[in-house]
Amino acid sequence: MKKLPLIAICGLTLLTGAYFLNRNLTKEKTTEPRQIQVSVPTTDESLQSTNSSKYIKVANWNLQIFGDAKASKPELMNTYANTLTNFDIAFVQEIRDSDSSSFDALCSMLTNYNSRISSRAGRSSSKEQYGVLYKKGIKLEEMKDYNPDAQNRWERPPIEVSFNIEGYKLRAYNIHTKPAAVKSELASLEEIVSTNGNSVILGDLNASGSYYNPTVNTELDSWKWVIKDSEDTTVSKTDCAYDRIIMNNDAYQEYSTSGVSRAGIIKEVSDHFPVWVELKVK
Repeated sequence: MKKLPLIAICGLTLLTGAYFLNRNLTKEKTTEPRQIQVSVPTTDESLQSTNSSKYIKVANWNLQIFGDAKASKPELMNTYANTLTNFDIAFVQEIRDSDSSSFDALCSMLTNYNSRISSRAGRSSSKEQYGVLYKKGIKLEEMKDYNPDAQNRWERPPIEVSFNIEGYKLRAYNIHTKPAAVKSELASLEEIVSTNGNSVILGDLNASGSYYNPTVNTELDSWKWVIKDSEDTTVSKTDCAYDRIIMNNDAYQEYSTSGVSRAGIIKEVSDHFPVWVELKVK
């Protein structure tokens, strides 16, 4: 038998090696990569969930003379919008412009929220409105505006708003009291609020400092004042708990925590910090 030339043997060896190498490379290229699933929270969730429990945050913020001048400043509007997105339901106070276009502009930045606004109120030429923002998925069942008030009990009469959060019913009263008449305005408010069901009062109540002494006065004593006297809700050098959240016994059963939001809020934004309460609604 004839022997193959050395060159032919080497060539055959190289071809065979190349075949198997190419086969292995082709096999590696067609191997499916391992799939990793990442859970990303959606921006349209109206409730915060922890396992099977659900919580909502309800807030109030006096924006301090909120009108056309502030609405024309993008940096301020971004601060307002970014802060308010921390809450599921938010009341905003001291909306001053006559056509409420400033509030409309703010709402246009909060596409995941619905909104309502009260009538303009105030005994002087300086009128104010209350705005309500609530995440889509939360139902606003009824809004009662006490302005005008035939008995003239308040400088800026309150609003009463009823919400349905996946079957959990919450009634919220919002008011900005007159500093010189805090005691009488809170007494009148106590006459109209419901002690049955889940009720909460929130707003710039001016219920601190020289305007009102909660340790001496007895208005709403049977309710739970979750923003305490020791809190400072003002941006200025004053150390006062003007802004308050007060809950009846039924609502307090769902109380989780509460607080004052201070991050990023300077005097150009407002002279008040937002106050909030978190409720376990499921």
